[in-house]
Amino acid sequence: MIHQFLSASFNLSMLPARLAIRNTKASFQAMRDLPGTVKQYADGLHQSCGDSQLFIDQLMQRIDTELGGDPANLSNHEREMITARELAMAEQHLGHAVFNMLKAYRVLSAKPSRVIEHGRAERID
Repeated sequence: MIHQFLSASFNLSMLPARLAIRNTKASFQAMRDLPGTVKQYADGLHQSCGDSQLFIDQLMQRIDTELGGDPANLSNHEREMITARELAMAEQHLGHAVFNMLKAYRVLSAKPSRVIEHGRAERID
């Protein structure tokens, strides 16, 4: 009985040390794997930068196509007209977007009505 008590108390007293060793082992494994993880993150970041640059280049080519060539070749009058038209269109689209977001917010933030619905009303002529 005394042997079991001493054995249990020894196991209990060694528990923090065993947990620390397990945590240290896991920490060393994480540190060992960290350079690979950082390299994967850097590779992913580099790939995403390349994808972004490609997307921007394609977008600029599309804009040049819509303008009919390089904007540097446009006259001042053409630049002013195109700029005014595009800014007016952007303002209109942003206005619609803001209105739609406010409408969505209004619908989501409205408290449910306490009106009891009785089904479809019949029309009396």
